[in-house]
Amino acid sequence: MIDLGLFTFPLYIFTIATIVAIVVTVVLRIFKRNLFNRISTRIAALILASGPITLILIPVANELLARRIRIGGERNSVVALVVYVLIALGTPLVLGLLAARFIRQPLRQFKEAIASLEQSNYTVQLQSMGIREFDEVFLKFNNLINRLRHEEKLRKDLVSDTSHELNTPLTTMIGQLTAMQEGKYPMTEERIATLKDQAERLAELVRQLGAYTKARMPYTGETEDIHLRQFCEELIHQFSFNLKQKGITAKLHIAEDYILHTNRGALQQILINLMQNTLRYSQASEVIIKATAHTLLFSDNGKGVPSESLPYLFERFYRVDESRSRATGGLGLGLAIVRELAESLGWTITAVAGHPGLTFVLKINP
Repeated sequence: MIDLGLFTFPLYIFTIATIVAIVVTVVLRIFKRNLFNRISTRIAALILASGPITLILIPVANELLARRIRIGGERNSVVALVVYVLIALGTPLVLGLLAARFIRQPLRQFKEAIASLEQSNYTVQLQSMGIREFDEVFLKFNNLINRLRHEEKLRKDLVSDTSHELNTPLTTMIGQLTAMQEGKYPMTEERIATLKDQAERLAELVRQLGAYTKARMPYTGETEDIHLRQFCEELIHQFSFNLKQKGITAKLHIAEDYILHTNRGALQQILINLMQNTLRYSQASEVIIKATAHTLLFSDNGKGVPSESLPYLFERFYRVDESRSRATGGLGLGLAIVRELAESLGWTITAVAGHPGLTFVLKINP
């Protein structure tokens, strides 16, 4: 039998370290039940297991080879030593290959998903692997795919919606003008008024498309200190006739000394678009503008919107009610412009249900 004395002390130290590591891992497991969902923990556990496994295999091999060593002498002693070395090196190698499997499978799935995405396949979804690090990345990837799929739909809708918005007034105008040119219709004031309305609708679409494009450009405007209450009072005065016509009462919950340092033009366009949105769609009797330290709230007590529509209100050409929006002249660009302007100022905007009504929340970065 080979004298294992040379190996005794290192193996003893390694065994103690392994036991300590296992105890620590078990304790952590008690306090954090999902600890082993981490790939780092799994790999560490396999590395730690290589020590005890090696310690078990060496005595077993030693007993099996003991008789051959006594019979074969020095030559078999060399063979036994080789076996011990293979056990010592082979055990970590096998466990290392097993650890690599934890990484290889998720990466293969991720690679296949990327290949599908390169083929414009936005329906691919990554499946959970039960490994926290990968699952967190996969969740973000799936959210990105969903976003890209939605953006692709919006891109396609942009062409069809723009074509529709342009085609409707143009068709009316061409039809009316052709009929008058051919003498089928007389040129009356009513027909001229219709042509003017359609031309104004075209001009409004072009203006909003231009405003949307401009809002998406990097912000370069100058900022200034704005007395927000006075600023909002001027806004309400500007819409006083429309508010009275709709039976809406406007209220301000803004301190007299509240000062907001921002771009006046961008802020004005944001509030104008929000007010126009309320006038057109809310069917409210009250609108409230409220300011706190870093938040500006624009809310109404109207009919609100379905909860499933809230995440998409700021998408271009999005309409909660297609027929109602077209009837009221909405193009689905007003709130998209609001979001672009807010983001250009370093702000964020969200829409939340007001129960009743709808509230737009502007988070103002100091």
